[in-house]
Amino acid sequence: MTSISKDSAIILVGSGVFGLSNALHLASNGYKNVTVFDRLDMEDKNFTLLKGADTASADINKVFRTQYAEKKHYQDLAFQALQTWQKWNRDIELVPPEEAKKYTDLRLLDLCGMLRLDDIVGWEEKASRENFAREKISSLRYDINNSEDLHRAKAAGYGPKINVALELKKKVPKLEGAFDSVSGVLYASRCLQYACYLCKSMGVKFIYGGPKGTFKEYIYRDKDTIQGIITEDGKKHYADLVVINCGPWSTKLVPELDGINEATAGNILTCKIPDSRKDLKAKYSSRNFPMFGWKTGHSREHDYMAGLFMFPCMEPEGYMKIIVRQKKYTNPQVTKGGRVVSIPKTSNSSPPFRYLTKHIVKQVEEWLNIFFPDLVDLKWESSILWYTDTINNDYIYDFVPNKQNLFVACGGSGHAFKMLPVLGQFLVDKIEGRENFYTKLFAWRNSSEFSEDPNGLREGLSGDRVYAKQTISTPADYNFKRFNTAKL
Repeated sequence: MTSISKDSAIILVGSGVFGLSNALHLASNGYKNVTVFDRLDMEDKNFTLLKGADTASADINKVFRTQYAEKKHYQDLAFQALQTWQKWNRDIELVPPEEAKKYTDLRLLDLCGMLRLDDIVGWEEKASRENFAREKISSLRYDINNSEDLHRAKAAGYGPKINVALELKKKVPKLEGAFDSVSGVLYASRCLQYACYLCKSMGVKFIYGGPKGTFKEYIYRDKDTIQGIITEDGKKHYADLVVINCGPWSTKLVPELDGINEATAGNILTCKIPDSRKDLKAKYSSRNFPMFGWKTGHSREHDYMAGLFMFPCMEPEGYMKIIVRQKKYTNPQVTKGGRVVSIPKTSNSSPPFRYLTKHIVKQVEEWLNIFFPDLVDLKWESSILWYTDTINNDYIYDFVPNKQNLFVACGGSGHAFKMLPVLGQFLVDKIEGRENFYTKLFAWRNSSEFSEDPNGLREGLSGDRVYAKQTISTPADYNFKRFNTAKL
């Protein structure tokens, strides 16, 4: 690899959570020549799906959680990120007026807590409980079936949020779970806007949108040495290091990721509570309603009507959102070279694509009727944001084997956004030759090293998650109907 100095030219392709975190940490560590490229004008789109951004990072909101079952190293990382999120929550109040007017609100993290519920106590919940106990932070969790915890929760001001679970016991008699007070919501588009602002204030350059921002191909000195990139406008951009942070598109740009990194669909439904329904806005405000997860552990999320998260009402906009990670659909395509790669198709594809499968939409309608029937009558719409699952759900932060000057940072596996404040440090560590627990954990591993394939990355065209094999919903399917459902 070319020796990287603080003056070296570094190109980052992609400006989602990985790209912006990497740019932020490079600039914070004194790297002076950092340029970020993206095919979309993310600033013009306010980094949000509501204005046409189609990367998973550009969601309206994301889960912030600290519970990680047996993976305490991610729990530790989440607590580390939390410190920076809380600092940014304070610092964003000080941005100049010209910057402030770009945001719908100046809050990034809302520690509104999370109810993680199920009809059994899964092993993930037990493991998280044990981790909190070992760290002597059990007081931050409140078991919904423990009278002492219920008393503590109400004394701490969490009564309305605990009551959400207690009310559901009438419909789910065997309800289990806990309220986690150090979880909540990240307002994703605002977070990316602020990260971009911080990057620019430290001299990071951005080339956004259209042919000038769209990666076309690498510049090679020889067959193994990268010298930069060529964008769709034909312009050559030379660099000492190229970092690919393209999320679900990364495997298309870095073929070596085949078998360890795959694009999978995130099933998202949103609705906007009308201004006339002040009762619903108050009920589902994060002051009264927490993040809500139903059967979200890895061992439980694949069941029927499972793997659902519902977010509190986003203020001031009034949006409610449900995400279903139960079935992670793929779009495998045979490339010119004969490779089979799952390639995202989105609202920006030709033709545009945004409808979920009937299988998912039907379950959401049924679930709302049982759990939150007063939301059934609202106008629901769908979006598909493509996630990047790795073969073992760990991120990938490393140089590409047998290539010089090419680095990949991807593989969020549905749990990277909350780590935005800390991810980029692993790029800096790798560049500067520092090894630690996390650089080893996120190091490149070939697919042959894995005997198991829990996320189905080896299915290719044969898997049952292939979008082309599904029955796709129509606009009429989102006109949800009420029906009598007393209990689960």
